[in-house]
Amino acid sequence: MHILGLAMESKVEVIRKLDIYKPIAHGIINSREIKTQKNKTYFAEPHDDFVHHQSYHFPVILLKDGSPWPDGNRYLLHKTKGIMPAKHRTLDSIARDLIDFRRWLDNEEIDYLYFSKRTWGKPTYKYCSYLHEHIKSKKIALTTAKRRMQSIQGFYRWLELDGRVFKHSLWRENDTYISFKNHHGFIKRKNITKTDLTTSFRTAKNTNNYSNQIEDGGKLRPLTTKEQYAIVQALKDISNIEMTLAFLIALTTGARLQTVFTLRKSNFESVISDKKSYIKINTGAGTPVNTKYGKQIVLFLPHWLFERAQIYISSQRYSSREKKSPHIYPNIDQQYAFLTRGGKPYYMANDDPFESLYRTPPRGNAITLFIRQQLLPQLKKLNQNFTFRFHDLRATFGLNLLKQKFNSCNEAKSYTMNDPELLTILMYLKERMGHSDITTTMRYINYNVNFKTSMKIQNKFEKHLQNIRIETK
Repeated sequence: MHILGLAMESKVEVIRKLDIYKPIAHGIINSREIKTQKNKTYFAEPHDDFVHHQSYHFPVILLKDGSPWPDGNRYLLHKTKGIMPAKHRTLDSIARDLIDFRRWLDNEEIDYLYFSKRTWGKPTYKYCSYLHEHIKSKKIALTTAKRRMQSIQGFYRWLELDGRVFKHSLWRENDTYISFKNHHGFIKRKNITKTDLTTSFRTAKNTNNYSNQIEDGGKLRPLTTKEQYAIVQALKDISNIEMTLAFLIALTTGARLQTVFTLRKSNFESVISDKKSYIKINTGAGTPVNTKYGKQIVLFLPHWLFERAQIYISSQRYSSREKKSPHIYPNIDQQYAFLTRGGKPYYMANDDPFESLYRTPPRGNAITLFIRQQLLPQLKKLNQNFTFRFHDLRATFGLNLLKQKFNSCNEAKSYTMNDPELLTILMYLKERMGHSDITTTMRYINYNVNFKTSMKIQNKFEKHLQNIRIETK
């Protein structure tokens, strides 16, 4: 691959579908003939090092002169090996980190393969210093800098595994142990190897027990009851049925964006009886519906909402969108339940066979735009000036469910951590939220106790302040 003319700087290009094979001079069984642009012929046979012989949306790093960077691209190709190859979003993230490193090398005229004996003469330490300078000038966040350094370390570790020998050490390493709770709540210790490069990017641990956010795959803010009512009213005013149904599903099941928008027609085919209050929908591994890390989660969709989704999928509005879809599945029931006006999914599932149709597969950006351009302005018209993200609906569901369980047990009771009733509630919430680690579920209980307590104290103090007379003389 070569781009005519000189590029101003190194960059990343994306190949929608990359065929992975081993070039050979003569044809054998299972090989195929390939002709080059110069009308030369060679043959390609399946590469034994790769389980998958295609990689979709593969990022390629091009140098300033337009030629591919051999080491950088071979490292990215290496990440596609194995039974579970890296997803294209992971590859893209690594490629972006490598391109930042490559541009820095070009600007500073540094050879990334030359390591001197002096610590600060090594490219790894120089780049680390460069990242720290960018943090100080607020050009990048500390977490971004740490991720980039980790990507570069991964690159150099691969170079050594690939047979590259460096005369001097790349960095200083030390083994350490970390303690953590497993998904059963027991303390475990794990040996990890750290380098002085990544440990230089230290982040202060958040010890704010009275935050209005919950750490659950990101910092989530549970919406107040008033805010929830306002969102539902705003959705009703906008009259976008796809968004209304999707938001209600998230609010009533706690499903993440990737799960809600990869639900299929087949998920709403069940004949429901009046006796059922909830309909179970299986998601995750073994289903076409995506979840985080493919974890198998059962959604409990309210009967009334399931019925409304069925009515929508049978409507003329959905039918017209489905007909425009460029995705023709062997089984039409595998079509996405929510489609844009042009018939495209809002979020394309992993391993979708039509992924190569897109330069950048849909990953929920339209939902973010809908919130910013339509929902938030409508909320302001209702005199509701708050902001939120779709993912906050998950935390809202979790807290709503927790309060519901507390109320159904004994609202006035003060629970202790060893209380069997509390443990039952905790395990129920963990199952419904699909948490792998029980410590994540505990954050919802801590939030419910600590944040509610802090608000009561603050409100009492503010009432006291209101009674203070201030002399204006």
